[in-house]
Formats: sequence, structure tokens, C-alpha cells
Amino acid sequence: MNRREFSKTAAAGVVGLGAGVAGTTALSAGAPAILSTPRAAESEQKQWAREHLQGLGSLLAASYTPDFKALDEEGVRHDVRHRIKQGFCSTMLWSTGPYRDRILQIFKEESKGKLLRSQIIGGSPESAIKALETGVKEGLTHAMLTFPGNLQPKSEDEVYTHFRKILDSTKLPIMLYGTSVASLRRFHPSGIPINVFDRLADHPNIMGMKMTHAMPVGLAFELSERLSNRMLMGPVNMDLAPILAKNYPNIQWSSQWISDSLQSPERPYGNELFSLTRQRRITDAMKVYWQMQPLIDLVYEVQGRLLKFGKGHPSQHMKYYQWLMGGNGGLLPAGREGGEEGGDGAHVLTREWRKRMRETLDKVGIKVDRPDEEFMVGRAAYARGVRAKDLSSTPNYEV
Repeated sequence: MNRREFSKTAAAGVVGLGAGVAGTTALSAGAPAILSTPRAAESEQKQWAREHLQGLGSLLAASYTPDFKALDEEGVRHDVRHRIKQGFCSTMLWSTGPYRDRILQIFKEESKGKLLRSQIIGGSPESAIKALETGVKEGLTHAMLTFPGNLQPKSEDEVYTHFRKILDSTKLPIMLYGTSVASLRRFHPSGIPINVFDRLADHPNIMGMKMTHAMPVGLAFELSERLSNRMLMGPVNMDLAPILAKNYPNIQWSSQWISDSLQSPERPYGNELFSLTRQRRITDAMKVYWQMQPLIDLVYEVQGRLLKFGKGHPSQHMKYYQWLMGGNGGLLPAGREGGEEGGDGAHVLTREWRKRMRETLDKVGIKVDRPDEEFMVGRAAYARGVRAKDLSSTPNYEV
């Protein structure tokens, strides 16, 4: 079943649901692995994910005119084409502000079925169900389900019921979000409701988990022990990928983050790493790991320092990464469209950070010889003659 066929089947609501896979123990050291062949009892959603979610996913952000009052559509088109050139399996619309619908249309026109599209779904069961229904009509292929931080559940059963109401309403493949929620720490010290996720893992729609940044090794171990035999496990920290792949099945994919930080089209380190872990060629995977290790260290420092303390994502840094690897770039406006304000300086893309990012890319064989001014206005606008002096402001950016 190809991507388009699955999307149409899901939209029609006629995907056949297989029985959930009974829980089994994780692979022991040296045990044979069956990673690519779906088990007969798996649902079509799980089989689809195993086939199509391989390598890296990505994010797609808006590009703006110099006054930040309109969309630079040429820049957005460049970025969709660049997602494909990067070999990413999917993308998620991110930091799109009021231009989401237009960017979605551009994505459809440029991707032509070559990219899957995911979306974060949260809120109450009612709002999540409505968002999923809308997403299916828009061609959404899969989604990530989050638990609302404002809820204060008294029991794990309440959490389970919340998720089940949403899952039972759709046929889309769904991934869980492996991140801490303060109100759920009463059920597990990590803030991830692992017992609930263990129960949900048998649901035919549950096909994977994003194991978000700054995740301790111990937590990654426990999640994999409990869940990896029934879903894809998508680590964001690539330090974890070879370790997990050595001992567990379904380590073949990572999605919905600034994966441009790990590779360029000419040096597709991230995709290569996951191709090898999927095949359990760990010795070869480690060779790729050491080639890309400086990139792993740097992005962990860029993002981890902020995420660890709940300060959000460094949006300008993320857009800069995309530009360095060949994307459009372009400054994001401060506030809602561009992510967090840089009042404390934490989100400001400084000259020092830009220097470190360029130097690290050079270490791993990725050459960037373009001026930072091109990043500021965007690659497409720069080609049209737009320059930094034409910008109405330079939010979260040290000139």
C-alpha cells in the first residue's frame, strides 16, 4: 500500500483494523531481529508506519517579505522542494502564523505526494477529534497526540480514557509524544504516563512515539523495554539511536524536529544512520555516527539548554540550520509566528552561535560559502535583490 492509497483509505474510514500485538519481552542481546517484516497480527496503520516512516522527518516554516507583513511564497516553495531534496520522509507545518492554509496549499502543489505530512493534535477530546477530522480532509497522513498540560487527572484510567476517546474516533496512524507533562508526574517520575502508553500500544492506530530532546538514557531504556515491540520508537537525540537499535526493534525513524541540524542533501548522515539501524548493521551505523557526532553535540547544546528549562525552541537558530543546509532561511518575526521572544537573550541568534554552527558543519564536510545576509532575507528574496537594509526589523538576531 503506497502513501496515497493509505491516505485515501484512511480518509474514507475503511482501513481494516488488525488485532493488537500481545506484549512480549524486548530483544535480548544477540537475539535475531525481525524489523522489516510486519507481523500478521499488526494493524495496517502499524504496518504502514513501518514501511513509510524511515529516516528523518522535518519541519516547514513560513518565509516572509522584508516588512514581515506578507508571505514570501517563492521562499516557501523552495523549502518544500528542499524537504524532498533532503530525503525526508515527512514534514510538519511549523511557525506558519496566519498563513497556514496558504502554506498547506503550496505544500500540496510542490510535494505532489512525495512527502507525508504530520500534525500535533492536543486539547480536549472534542477539539482533538475535530482537528483530526479536518486534517483527514486536508490530506494529513499521520498525527502526534499530546496530553493537555492544564488537565489534572486523578488516575491513570482518566488519562487512558482521554486518549481512547480520540483514538477510537479516527483511522489515522497516531504517534504518542514522549515528553514530560507536569500533572502526570504523580503516575511516573518522568512525567510520561508509561503505564497508560503501555495499554495504548496495542491500539491499532498507535504506530510510534517521538522520544523528545533532552531525554535521559534511563527513560529511553524504560520506554523501549515497555513499548518498542509494538510501535516505532523515534529518538531525537541521535546518541540514543545506536544503543537502542542494538537491543530493540523499530529504531528506524525520527520526526517533527529540526532534523536539518544533522545533514545536508549531499551528506545525508541522519537518513544513513537510521537506514543502518533498521537493518541492525550497528557497526556500520557507528561509523556514520562518528562522522556526524559534532552535529549531534551542537544541536543538543542549541536546543537542549532551552528545552531543559522550559524556555521553548530557539526558532531563529532552527531556521538558520535549515538555511545552512540549503533551505530558504529568512528571519522569523518575534512573537507567535516566530516562536518565543528573545527578551532574556536565550533565543537570540548571535554572531557567536552562527560562527559555531558554520565551523561545526565544516568539520563534518558540509561547506557553506553563502553570506549571512542571504539568511536574513531568505535565499529566494536575496536572489531577487532584497538585502538586509530592506528589513523592517531584525528580531532575535544579532547583526
